[in-house]
Amino acid sequence: MKKFFKRKNSDTPQETERRIRANDAEFNSQFSYANNYISTTKYNVFTFLPKNLFEQFQRVANAYFLVLLILQVIPQISSLTPVTTVIPLVVVLTLTAIKDAIDDYLRYKSDKTVNNRLSVVLRNGEMVQDRWCNVVVGDVIKLNNDDFVAADLLLLSSSEPHSLCYIETADLDGETNLKVRQALPDTSAYQVWRHDAEQRANG
Repeated sequence: MKKFFKRKNSDTPQETERRIRANDAEFNSQFSYANNYISTTKYNVFTFLPKNLFEQFQRVANAYFLVLLILQVIPQISSLTPVTTVIPLVVVLTLTAIKDAIDDYLRYKSDKTVNNRLSVVLRNGEMVQDRWCNVVVGDVIKLNNDDFVAADLLLLSSSEPHSLCYIETADLDGETNLKVRQALPDTSAYQVWRHDAEQRANG
């Protein structure tokens, strides 16, 4: 009997617990973690028309007019011309599709702006600038005051006393009050910016 379900690759290591190596992309990549590319769009060029029409006909009003149109096409059932139903239905579908296309394009532009924002990442012993969409699990990132954050981060150290930092999550939940976070005790003594100072002193 043919099997319809593909087995998972036995060569891929199975996680019994989550262990991440900092600044070791090769090790972390074997677990197939999600990347940091943000995409909130609903459609693309090929799926827009079928997907949008499917969503629109899930609305009761549009489905009703579609059934009415089908009945009007049958002469034995209705004596009315289908044009009386086709024109308003097509106008409604077209205007809704245009609105949905504009909204999705605006989401695409917003995603592109976020993905292309620059972050400062530790790569091969050096702090380099890279786009947020290229950040992967295990990367060590240096943040300055008022920097934008486009990933879930674990605070390792901070320049504030007691390794505290204050974050604003207005883009997520609308709250403008600053939230307090504290670095891990095991890493709070290490400060990433010391690495830059040592490089300048040696260079």
